[in-house]
Amino acid sequence: MNADYRIYALSDTAMVIDWGNLINDDINHTVLTLFHCIKQENKPFVRDVIPAYSTLTIVYNPVMLWKQGIENMEAYLRNFIETVMGHCSEEVMQQQPLIQVPVCYHPQVAPDLLAFCEAKNITVEKLIELHSQTIYRVFMLGFLPGFAYMGTVPEILEMPRKALPAQQVAAGSVGIAGRQTGVYPFNSPGGWHIIGQTPEAMFQQNRMQPALLQPGNRVQFVPIDLNTFNSLLQNKN
Repeated sequence: MNADYRIYALSDTAMVIDWGNLINDDINHTVLTLFHCIKQENKPFVRDVIPAYSTLTIVYNPVMLWKQGIENMEAYLRNFIETVMGHCSEEVMQQQPLIQVPVCYHPQVAPDLLAFCEAKNITVEKLIELHSQTIYRVFMLGFLPGFAYMGTVPEILEMPRKALPAQQVAAGSVGIAGRQTGVYPFNSPGGWHIIGQTPEAMFQQNRMQPALLQPGNRVQFVPIDLNTFNSLLQNKN
């Protein structure tokens, strides 16, 4: 694994592995590999493992460690982390499922679609081809429950965030900002360019796994027409 990292205590219940303050595909791959390896360890003292672009936070139960007679918890956690890093295999990322998300690329449900294509000097059909044929990686979850930051989009589709965010973006809206794409799980303000919409629920509190997408998942968008979108949306409701 990438050796250029540091481990430090975030609090008396959390440790952080930090690869630097940057967005980098290789570093994020390392973060997510370790994320899945630590999850596979299934240690009862680990309460949560939280990946970001270039950091991994491990939340632990100090009372459980104290009852085991461990006094220097920071040293114990550091040793645990480095031990897992030593035997962590890249295969855990290859085992990640491919999740297909249906998307309707139509101006009726994608308010920025036509302007986006005009700015990029491409047809709607070309945008659909490029966006849907790429397999994306979920870098991390953030912003809203179930909002997955995914990348990377083909270079021709890269677009900076809107200078003026929209006050209301519909749940299920598929957007692009910079090199990333994502799906809004709820109605929300937002500054991403909306090029499509999915009828899938990205977050449902009563599901065993509330967020449809998880860090490290591979995701592909599957084009559907407006009639299919409306039918799926009606059946969901």
